[in-house]
Amino acid sequence: MEEAEKMPVVILSLHQKWWQKMAAGEKVLELRKTKPQCKAPFRVLVYVTGGVGIVGEFICPEVLEIKNFEEAERKSKVPAHDIHNYAAGSRNKVYGWEITAVKEYPRTVTLEELGMKRAPQSWQYMR
Repeated sequence: MEEAEKMPVVILSLHQKWWQKMAAGEKVLELRKTKPQCKAPFRVLVYVTGGVGIVGEFICPEVLEIKNFEEAERKSKVPAHDIHNYAAGSRNKVYGWEITAVKEYPRTVTLEELGMKRAPQSWQYMR
């Protein structure tokens, strides 16, 4: 797994319910209005909102521009009408971050342990 150590790292904020679906293997696509400029694959640390902390990670092998909301609904578990409403606020661009190799950490990692003062709004690069 040392290949993952060489990848760019992004920290993603997520609600607990979406993390649970990811960890269970039900959610294989994360929808965002923006995407990192780094080349895929990249490693994504998952920060659960509400001060929970970083609970795990996944590898994003590719970021796709979402055109088919029905397919995105199946893979992301987000209802198509919600995706449509979300897209309306971003000049209709929505990106699907593919989710593979999900790892749940044995203990939560705090932002302070990573030298961070606050949680990312949506996502941010790990410095």
